[in-house]
Amino acid sequence: MSRIVRRPVAVCKWRDEEPVAFVDHDEVHTILEVLDRWLEMGDWWQGEGERTMLRVWTDRNAMLELECTSQAWYIYKVWD
Repeated sequence: MSRIVRRPVAVCKWRDEEPVAFVDHDEVHTILEVLDRWLEMGDWWQGEGERTMLRVWTDRNAMLELECTSQAWYIYKVWD
């Protein structure tokens, strides 16, 4: 089961233009594994562009989907 949260995060560590660690609600999450990555097209008729999506597993035993749009990163979805 999953839920969409679309909550902004602050990326604090990078490798090859992808986040390695990020801060969410004052907690640092380290990405242990990128499970999947893909590109999605936003609502082009509303001027939205392409966005990068990553499904990740973190050191806090969380599976999350991260979204990057216009260089801002978000937790898009949380998996239970």
